[in-house]
Parts: sequence; C-alpha cells; structure tokens
Amino acid sequence: MEATEKIGLAESNIRQALADYGKHTTQTEVLDDVSDVFIKRLAKDNYYAKQELRELFRKSPVWNEELDALVINGTRTHEPDYFRIKGLARQILEDPIRNGTNEQYRNIQEAIPFFSIPDLTDEEKAKSIEAINALAPKAYAKGKKLSRVFRALCEALGVTPETCANFNYLYAQFADEITSRKIDFKLFVSLNPAHFITMSNPKMDERGCTLTSCHSFNSTEYTYNNGCVGYARDNYTFIVFTVLDPTNAETLNNRKNMRQIFCYKPGNGVLLQSRLYNDAGGTCREQAESKIYRDLVQREISALEEQPNLWQTFKYYGNGKISFYSGYGFGGYEDWTYGEFCAKVSIRDDHKDDFREFEIGTWGLCICCGVEISEGLYCDHCNGKVECDCCGEHYNEDELHYVFDEDGTEIRVCDNCSDQYYVYCEECESYHHRDDMIRVQNGNYVCSNCLERYYTYCDYCEEYVYRDSLVEVHCNDGYDEYVCENCAGYYYMECEHCGRMFHEDVMQDGLCPDCLKEAERTREEDEEKVKEKIA
Repeated sequence: MEATEKIGLAESNIRQALADYGKHTTQTEVLDDVSDVFIKRLAKDNYYAKQELRELFRKSPVWNEELDALVINGTRTHEPDYFRIKGLARQILEDPIRNGTNEQYRNIQEAIPFFSIPDLTDEEKAKSIEAINALAPKAYAKGKKLSRVFRALCEALGVTPETCANFNYLYAQFADEITSRKIDFKLFVSLNPAHFITMSNPKMDERGCTLTSCHSFNSTEYTYNNGCVGYARDNYTFIVFTVLDPTNAETLNNRKNMRQIFCYKPGNGVLLQSRLYNDAGGTCREQAESKIYRDLVQREISALEEQPNLWQTFKYYGNGKISFYSGYGFGGYEDWTYGEFCAKVSIRDDHKDDFREFEIGTWGLCICCGVEISEGLYCDHCNGKVECDCCGEHYNEDELHYVFDEDGTEIRVCDNCSDQYYVYCEECESYHHRDDMIRVQNGNYVCSNCLERYYTYCDYCEEYVYRDSLVEVHCNDGYDEYVCENCAGYYYMECEHCGRMFHEDVMQDGLCPDCLKEAERTREEDEEKVKEKIA
C-alpha cells in the first residue's frame, strides 16, 4: 500500500473512531473541536513514525492492513501438541539418550512422559518424578513450571547452549509448545492512530463508564490525554487491547475491556509492557491476563524476527538493569515508572548482553490547529489563554496585569513576573519595571517619568523630593540654591531682617552677614549722630 493511500486510510480510521467514540455520550464538546488539520497531521506523523514496527508486523499472517493491526485469535493459537513436545524432548536429550549409561537411559525414558502425557495417573506421574529426581535432584518442585523443570533436567545432564549448538532454538520451541493455549478471544496488537486516541473509553458513557482514565479523549479533566497522540506519534509504541464484542467494529473504538501499552524497537530484543487497564480501570500488582498477553506478543515478535522465543522477564520498577525515558514533550501518564502498577520488561536471549534503551512517547498535537503541545488537547492559543509578555507562559486573561516595561511600553505579565520584576509607582498608580523606578525621600518609589514631572534633586541630602516643597537658600559663595524643607529646617535659618534663608554657621543674632553689616553700620551712624547733637 502506497504512503498516500495508507495515510488516507488512517485519516478515515480516525474520523470513524471519533464518530464511534461520541455515539453513547453527551460529553462531545472536545470531539466537536477536532479539526481536519489535526486528523491529517496525526495520520501522516503516525505513518512515518511507525514504519519500522509496521514493516515487522506486516510479516505476520495475522496482519490486518485495514485495521493497521495484528489480530491474534483462536486460529492463531492452539492447545499443546504433546506428540511434538515428546519429539522435541527426545531431540534435545539425544546425546545423553545415545551415550549415557543404561540407568540414565531408562530414567530419561521414564521422565519424558511427565512432560508429554497430560493425563498420567498418579502412579505414573510419581514414577516419572522419581526418574527426574534420579537424573536431576534439584530439577523438580511442586508447582514449578514444566518448562523450567525440563530446563533444569537438561542442565543436570550437561545439555546446554555451550554443548548443544541448536539448544536455544529447540528449547524455545519446546517451551512454547508446552505453555501454548488456544485462546477464545481476539487480541488486537495495533499501530492504528485511531486506536491510540480511543485507548480509554469515553467519559460519561450512557452504557456505564468502564475502562475510562486520564487518557479518555473526550475529557479535559486531566492533561494526560495528550499522551494518546504522543504514543501514536512515537516510533516504538503499540497498543494491545481486547474489546467487548469483536464482531462489532464500533467497540474497537468505544468499548475496550482491556488495554496495555507495549514498546518494542525492532531487532533490539527489549520489550516493555506497561500497566494493565481493564473494566475496573487501572490495575495494581501482577495480573494473570498480563502474562497471557505478554506471552502472545513475545511469541509473535520472536517468530517475525526468526529468533528463539526465550525471554527473561522482570519488574521494570527498580530493576537496576534497564530504564526507559520519555521523549521530549511527551505529556502522557508514564504508568510504567510506578512500582505498584507492575510494568514488566523482557529481554530476549539473543540480546541479553547488548540491549539498548529507547524513548517512549513524544509531543501531542492540538486538536484544533495541529501544533505540537505537551499537555492536554488544546494549545494555549486555541484554549483562549494569553501569553505573559515577560516569561512567555500562558494564562487566563484575568490572571495577567498591565505594566510598563523598561522602554515604557505597556505589556501584560503574570503574577510571578509582576512580583519579581515590577514595582508600583505611587504617583501614576501603575506598575513599572524595577530598573525604571527610583526611591524618593519619603520612601516611596516613582517611575522616571513621574520623577521628571514632580520631583527634583536636593544636593544637600542627595535625595529626590517634591519640586513644590523646595526652599530657596543663599549660599556662602553668593549664589542661591534650592534645598528640601528638611534640609532647610535643619541646616538653615531665616534672617530676621531680609527674610532670606542662610546656613546657620553664618548667622549671628538672627541676621545674615549682609544684614548684620548693615545693622552695625546703621548703629555706628546713629552713634555718630548722637555725638554730634551733644557737641
């Protein structure tokens, strides 16, 4: 299928999924906002991002091109073939059968039915266990998996990957066969973007809210639903799910009853299985179904890559061996990182010493304009939010304040930027950038414009004061200057004769130097006149 045809098919799938998603809920406001721009970009991005995985999955006989998914069902699985199990056991143990002692030979013949005959009588089973214990005293334990008992038996007889060139290949077939089961359900292993955005059922479904979560696509209650698109656009994530009624195509999009996110990089041999969600929502601890789904996926991938189906599986949380990381901009719920959710990581035997971590998730898309976003379903612009002109973050319009920046331009800023960078001018009653503010004599701050209009500088105390409050004083050098009322009252005195203000150091008997001289001259003249009258 050509790229344009495949992308067009994905677009149709997304549109159908959105229509199905909204059929049984009245909460459709979000779905109504989904634009053609969003659908086209998601379909195209998914096509190119998942190419490597898609080429791998296409090799499978159960690949469905229309669904963009593997559909594993009863025709793909079967109950154990015990005749084949017997043949594989004899093939693996061929060397000790041929070259061992007579006693060893007899014990092997008695041991093999324990694995290859499911309906042994109690007496026959006891006889087989006795033979196993004679060959490998530590191999058998009540409740131990048959494949592990057989592996321990092989090791005790010296049959290992080091001594048998095709051991891993044969043992993987033996283990697969002895643990196989015919499933009575359909398991969808999907790369389809439509299945990602509907990974959790819609909120407020009239049929009952089952398997809803923070990824439900018709809700803005949580920002994590951004992850639906983030998973659909990354390289290595696929969604595994079952549905209520596989015969009804609608339920693929609006009535899943189990889903998990799996992550795999083709050829890398490392598989991540995240938290299991079922009808009750997200689960905690190990779930029996998880083992079944993981086993089916492991078998499929191993077959497609033509490798023995031998995997070491352990808890992801705190394993100390491997740790995945989220792609930049991913806004989904990283449930694999929590211990109580029991995510599992599996390493296939052919990569046990050379595994590589990889990114999970990437940016989502705004459902209106299609730009990349990391939270929710709407970009800030489409969500009606306004950008803070200082820090660039987005807020509701009523959360922003008008201020004046360093250049005197009026802008809008958030609370944090306002508190950090702006100061209130008591004169014009506006906020200005702190670099444009000056503290005046009364302790208040004023902007440079108000400073220029209403204040002047007192050279004596070196502070800015109201221009109307300045007092003219006479300097000793013969010039007049202006000082504030405080400085005038503290350092200057009013001449009782001329009324001008002079520094207290030059005042004598309440007179300035000039008036003092004039007073002395007048007194001398008066004294001379008195003398003339007496004479």
